[in-house]
Amino acid sequence: MTTSLSRWQIGTTIAILVLSTVSTLLGLFRPGHYRDHPDFLTALYVQDLTILLVGVPVLALGLLLASRGSLRGYLVWLGALAYMTYMWASIAFSVAWNEFFLGYVVLFGLSLFALISGFAGIDEDQVYREIHGRVSPVVYPGFLWAIALGLALLWLGDLVPPLIEGTQPTIVDELGEQATVSHAIDLAVLVPALSIAGYWLWQRRPWGYVVGGVVLLLGTLLAPSITGMTVVLILEGEITVSVWGIVFTMLPLVIAAALAINYLLAFGGKKPPQSIDGIPATGEL
Repeated sequence: MTTSLSRWQIGTTIAILVLSTVSTLLGLFRPGHYRDHPDFLTALYVQDLTILLVGVPVLALGLLLASRGSLRGYLVWLGALAYMTYMWASIAFSVAWNEFFLGYVVLFGLSLFALISGFAGIDEDQVYREIHGRVSPVVYPGFLWAIALGLALLWLGDLVPPLIEGTQPTIVDELGEQATVSHAIDLAVLVPALSIAGYWLWQRRPWGYVVGGVVLLLGTLLAPSITGMTVVLILEGEITVSVWGIVFTMLPLVIAAALAINYLLAFGGKKPPQSIDGIPATGEL
């Protein structure tokens, strides 16, 4: 019975940390690294900075704690991998071609499959035993559903009216075609994940406590990136955002951070996901 991450998971995570550091430093300091629309460059710099200062340290911390047998650390590791998967998918799909393009692809692939392996290796029943009764099966699902609905309405509000009118979304006119990549990822992946996690939590299923925590940690880690990019683009006059748009974007991130902290504090941090005879315990979906 093992009490630590596999060598593959440790090696993959270290590779993600190294490549992420290299990529962000190139983006921040290499002249002419990005060939995107000038109006989009500042947002890319903010994105690089937050990955370097937030994503990399949190992933490293999660790796360290999880490798020492902390269940809390394992969940931090999963949340950080979810963040890296989201960010590198966005970058790989939206950034104009440059010499590090294959690096973005590798980072996206490594993050995605490390995340999948992490979910496959977790003992969801152990997570349930650790925090059942400490995490509200009413407040958490309600918040996850509210975020899913709000995010869907926010992005569909950008996309549906232009479709009906036969025009382009305003954000595409302002930032170019790559501006809708986040819309696609959020509507295809994040909104369903939030909805399903909320449903499982409401039904008190063990997997709800796993997925719900991971998406809350993802939202918490995304907060600096989203806040920074939004503020910069508004100050530079590159995008048009209503006051309500700002409120509905920032307030959920603050609440997500508070709930994520409460979620992590519910763990004793003593027991990791376990496997029997080297075979991950996957449980029943």
